[in-house]
Amino acid sequence: MITKKNYEVLYYVTPKQYRAIVLDQQQYDPNAMENLNKEEALEELLLKCSLSELISTLIIIFKEKYANPLPVWTGIVDYEINTKKENSKRKDIKKIQFDFKDGVKTDFGGNTEYLDNLFMEFSIPSQVFKDIVKNNLQGKTFTENEQNNKTTFVISNSPISKIEVTPSTFHLFINKSSFIDYGQ
Repeated sequence: MITKKNYEVLYYVTPKQYRAIVLDQQQYDPNAMENLNKEEALEELLLKCSLSELISTLIIIFKEKYANPLPVWTGIVDYEINTKKENSKRKDIKKIQFDFKDGVKTDFGGNTEYLDNLFMEFSIPSQVFKDIVKNNLQGKTFTENEQNNKTTFVISNSPISKIEVTPSTFHLFINKSSFIDYGQ
């Protein structure tokens, strides 16, 4: 089971003096190696957990605060740099797409990308995904609208603006204004 202790590394903010833009002094974040180990452990958990737990974790990590999506992406996506194609490392996910978009600023004022949305198509459809979403949104105000076998959850006061789910897909959308520069 993936616990808060496993994913708390997704909220670690690299102190400004250790970020790449100011590394001309060759100073390194003393927490970097420990955080790398925590990220690798989380990546392994995300790869091996059940699909239900993966979906739950994705909702939990973004529900209250924008999480650093890169360890999640590297954990479950095999990226082909030449073709820019994303393939799932998991056999239960047929198609996966993390959509990073420009349009946010770093703490130093430079332009950078944020996770706008992530889409997964499952190898085997299931009716449980809607309930997984609903259960993991507890504590948030949201509306639920069902149309043509697709349920859309619109969430208030959350980095997650909405989630669209069908028996074979999961699509999570992020509020751009929730972006946090974690300094990676």
